[in-house]
Amino acid sequence: MPSDTTLTRVPDADQGRLPDLIGFNLRICYGIAAQIFARAFESLGLAPIQFAALEFVANTPDRAQTEIADEIGTAPSVLVGPLEKLERRGLITRRRDADDRRRFVVRTTPKGDALLADAHARIDEVEAELTSALGPAERETLLRLLRRVAGRT
Repeated sequence: MPSDTTLTRVPDADQGRLPDLIGFNLRICYGIAAQIFARAFESLGLAPIQFAALEFVANTPDRAQTEIADEIGTAPSVLVGPLEKLERRGLITRRRDADDRRRFVVRTTPKGDALLADAHARIDEVEAELTSALGPAERETLLRLLRRVAGRT
């Protein structure tokens, strides 16, 4: 991991049980991943939640905001702001569902699809940097285990 994404350690610190806790290690890895993502996506102006929503919507259009939130692992109320930002930028559209007028469905625009194409190259770089200490088989094993823990197998 590059030095600007490695967390600073306190010399001679005793972390107790922390190094053996999965949640703690996931939190540390998330912090590193967020730093790498922010650096790679800064010029695109996309936050991780916006990328996830844009990716899901591009591949599964005309889904309700609640369905999108469920699929990307966030609360619907948390997703409202990021979707509004994507809509203001002209990357998605939200419209009433023809079959259920109470529901809004989301789809990407051509501008959103173009931005997502650029984002795909960057996310590959983020993933490569994040897992640079792992070989291909180790990366696949880690991904398989994380999916299982998350109940997404």
